[in-house]
Amino acid sequence: MNFIKDNRRKSSEHFWTNLIDNAKHRAWSGYAFEQVCMQHVAQIRQKLGISGVVTYSAAWRSKKSKPAAQIDLLIDRNDGIINLCEMKYAENEFIIDKKQDENLRNKKSAFINETKTRKAVHITMVTTYGVKRNEYHDNIQSEVTMDDLFVKSDKILLLP
Repeated sequence: MNFIKDNRRKSSEHFWTNLIDNAKHRAWSGYAFEQVCMQHVAQIRQKLGISGVVTYSAAWRSKKSKPAAQIDLLIDRNDGIINLCEMKYAENEFIIDKKQDENLRNKKSAFINETKTRKAVHITMVTTYGVKRNEYHDNIQSEVTMDDLFVKSDKILLLP
């Protein structure tokens, strides 16, 4: 939010386009993308094919692991599976490199160890344009793209 607040009064008509490759802009873009994703959990569930499954969704942060593991979104499903959703904004396909793969595996491990879950934990990447196929791609179980977030979701019936 500071990115917008600190720069909202700039007068140059090209101010924003000149900042596209700025670190603050990238951080803001990532945060904004996460917020959009959190408003479209129904569409994420639809893409995963679990619209009819009872779920509980929340972010999670470890209390024991060092450094603390933070998970953008967990979808705890009534069918014995938990989707660990990692949200990544990228200008193109997101590339999982060795460091990112290790980070994902550490998050999964911290979550399993701290919660003592017996459910299967699947890594789901939620990205702007998908995940590039490489040697680490097969370590994720599912993908959701920005386009998937903007499809009409199945009707959700809320009971009183």
